[in-house]
Amino acid sequence: MVQELTDIFERNFPYVERNGLSVQRILGHKENMVIARRDEKNRLIGAAVVNQSTILMLCVDQEYRGQGIGSELLKKAEDAIWEKGFEKINVGVGFDYLAPGVPTSKCYFPAENEKLYPGLDETASDFFTHRGYVHSWGCNCFDMRFSLNEFEREGYDAGVEIDGITYRFASLGDKDAVCACMDDAYPEFTGYYRDDILYQEGKGVGVLIAVSGNEVIGALIIGTEDAEKGLGSVGCVAVREGWRGRHIAVNLVTVGTKHLKKNGFLKAYLSYTYSGLDHMYGYAGYKICVYFMMAEKYKRV
Repeated sequence: MVQELTDIFERNFPYVERNGLSVQRILGHKENMVIARRDEKNRLIGAAVVNQSTILMLCVDQEYRGQGIGSELLKKAEDAIWEKGFEKINVGVGFDYLAPGVPTSKCYFPAENEKLYPGLDETASDFFTHRGYVHSWGCNCFDMRFSLNEFEREGYDAGVEIDGITYRFASLGDKDAVCACMDDAYPEFTGYYRDDILYQEGKGVGVLIAVSGNEVIGALIIGTEDAEKGLGSVGCVAVREGWRGRHIAVNLVTVGTKHLKKNGFLKAYLSYTYSGLDHMYGYAGYKICVYFMMAEKYKRV
């Protein structure tokens, strides 16, 4: 069943980048409830996957849309969640996520540096809006991409010094200093930087840091989302409060992006980010490729 769900996810979410192993892990979670719709040949043509109060996935194959199947699946998913006593449903993020929310071309707040996927529209977000869901964030949520054949900047190799600040990869011995930097800059990110594997060479990931003297003043995680597709990622960038406004975050992103290109990646992306960062990442060349409706619905009393 997990493979069937993975296949239908891949068919129906072309605008979502997620590692295949992560997709299978999430769809195979022991607490998931699956509501399935099959055709006369027992082929899975629609599914809703519910975990606690979250709808992790709801989709119907293209040729079966417009027949009420999606509405039926959503109704059953909602009923199951209400019956468990939850007062609110969210679509996307629960214990983990396949997509942060509902993929859409709809921009809820002003944005910049946009280059949406061809064919992306508001069909999915309209579906949920017409059924009582609202965008719950006070800003946009989106993914950004960068085709690395367009990256042409010189002088941004790891180890470079810019305005007295050195941009280099962290070793395991730097981890405590990196985490202290995150505690100051953006504590929500600190947990991600505690993983020792990020500081080991040859693992396809790494922590790029900005260093002034002996102080780590900013950091960025570089990852391999899908090596077979040539897809790398950057994210969790943050700079100490006292060092902001000096282009340090942009330099981290630029150095990290060049590192991906030098290592043979074709595309770079960042996922599940928000208004304001479209300006900063856009400076380095990234473009918004898909928005997400962070859909939620409260139970009617």
